[in-house]
Amino acid sequence: MKFKIGDKVCFLNEKGEGTITTIINKTTVGVTIEEDFIIPYAISELVSVNNDTDHIPSAQKAIVNTSVEETRRSTVETKKILPQKEKEGIYIAFSPENINDITYSDFNVWLINATNYKILFTYSLFQNGSYITIETGTIKENASLLLETINRKKLHDYSTFKIDILFFDEKPYSPQPPITELIKLKPVKLYKENAFAVNDFIPDKALVIDVCSFDNYEEKINLQPQTDLSKILFRKQTYSETSKKSKPHINNGPAYEMEIDLHIEELLDNYKGMSNAEIIQVQLKHFQQALDKAINEHYRKLIIIHGVGNGRLKHEVRTILSSYKNLQYYDASYSKYGFGATEILIH
Repeated sequence: MKFKIGDKVCFLNEKGEGTITTIINKTTVGVTIEEDFIIPYAISELVSVNNDTDHIPSAQKAIVNTSVEETRRSTVETKKILPQKEKEGIYIAFSPENINDITYSDFNVWLINATNYKILFTYSLFQNGSYITIETGTIKENASLLLETINRKKLHDYSTFKIDILFFDEKPYSPQPPITELIKLKPVKLYKENAFAVNDFIPDKALVIDVCSFDNYEEKINLQPQTDLSKILFRKQTYSETSKKSKPHINNGPAYEMEIDLHIEELLDNYKGMSNAEIIQVQLKHFQQALDKAINEHYRKLIIIHGVGNGRLKHEVRTILSSYKNLQYYDASYSKYGFGATEILIH
């Protein structure tokens, strides 16, 4: 059922009634009760007092007026996930409001918990050099949550998201490490019809992005890429022993400084289906190539942008750097890179 401002409603799960005075988002309205208090309510928990039937209003017909402030809400619709073919994990999905006219459609943003754990989450948006918290809350195991609906005219403001996840359960469980992941979205992808596909998580066709494949996450934390890393360390030890003295720099101009971004979306056009362990191997390979180039061509400075995440990539990068005797490294400029980069000086 479609509600509008001025409709009188009563509450499905408690006594009382009120009048709808604001449309907050797709699934939530503001209800003014006695003494002029405005309380946010999920549409699914309201019944029109003018309706003779007791069916629950549909959340899918509400009007959405999206802004950062309006997306802060206390309740949103949760849908149980059907048994999925996808890997167990955490996903974020973007589904068009109107799949038949994507060019003019707004887009729903879903957070999907395809694990057997309950999760606490924070969903933040990067704007003007800092993060704005859009939504926080909990999601039950194997369930999805509608986070917000983005107005298509504001898509250019939605290029970088941050997802923070904590796993828990009410019964005894094996603790899992927390997740902090940056999701970079190119809005142009949302205007390609073939970007949206049927999935096992939500009823709508959607662009589903892997935040963390759960069955590989423990591997990512516990599995050292020992074979490749040991080869790298051995090769660097050999290099250090055979090159005790570094050659002087040709000059100290900015042309002899290099910067490389190790975010996987900057390295590969398509990394869907790759495990976290495979991704980190690709990142380390690119890092090693950049470092070799910087040393061999006598660069004086190398900036490695590894991001914050859970710290795994930064740890591996610095493990490799610690094997060199002719390098100094430390956190890069906070004002420019935040906590997500390492600066290397080559002697």
